[in-house]
Amino acid sequence: MSIENDLNQILSKAKLIDLTHTLDSTIPTWNGSCGFEHAIKMDYPEGCRVQNIKMHAGVGTHMDAPSHFIPNAASISNIPIEKLIIPGRTIDISNKNDPHYNLSTEDINAHEKQYGKIPKNSFVIGYTGWGKYWSDPLKYRNPDKNGIMIFPGFSKEASELLIEREVVGIGIDTLSPDRPDTHFPVHNIMLGNDKYIIENIANADLLPAHNFYFIALPLKVANGTESAIRAIAIVQK
Repeated sequence: MSIENDLNQILSKAKLIDLTHTLDSTIPTWNGSCGFEHAIKMDYPEGCRVQNIKMHAGVGTHMDAPSHFIPNAASISNIPIEKLIIPGRTIDISNKNDPHYNLSTEDINAHEKQYGKIPKNSFVIGYTGWGKYWSDPLKYRNPDKNGIMIFPGFSKEASELLIEREVVGIGIDTLSPDRPDTHFPVHNIMLGNDKYIIENIANADLLPAHNFYFIALPLKVANGTESAIRAIAIVQK
């Protein structure tokens, strides 16, 4: 059987979920400023439409490479393809409904009790439900009276447990698994162990807890510490 037929058989039994937010100048960003600009530099009367894009590397649905926090660590272009197409797990903490809540080791243990141990070389998504505020940048950033953003994340202990599970990385439907009032323990643990982090995942509510493949394709930027990505899931129907 040809590889084309194999792929057709797989896709006939699966559905594709787009986990990527659309980029435009209104999207939420870490510092609250416009992180994305899109302009027409030449138009059809001259032959074709040519556009210019100016953006922060870490904007929208994007990947943090180990070198984002760790000197001399792997950059975006160094991440092997084999780590970008992997089994996925979704840990649902959306019922907590608390912007201060961090995904915990108890949440991981409860997930594994129901769905089995998180396998080596898988990607773990924390579904917090915060993505529902994406179209409201102020609510999505949720600054307190001191301007400190408050949104759900991962706990340090949960990150350490996932390192024990030998995952390739973690993702979340917020700006970051760490809030800015911390010393970024999750980034340092994950990136310091040669894992990657994906932030601002879209449509996490459509994901099952297990039995899906996660695909994240960043721009192959030499020495890149972050990159916008196109993330999708292949889910069994």
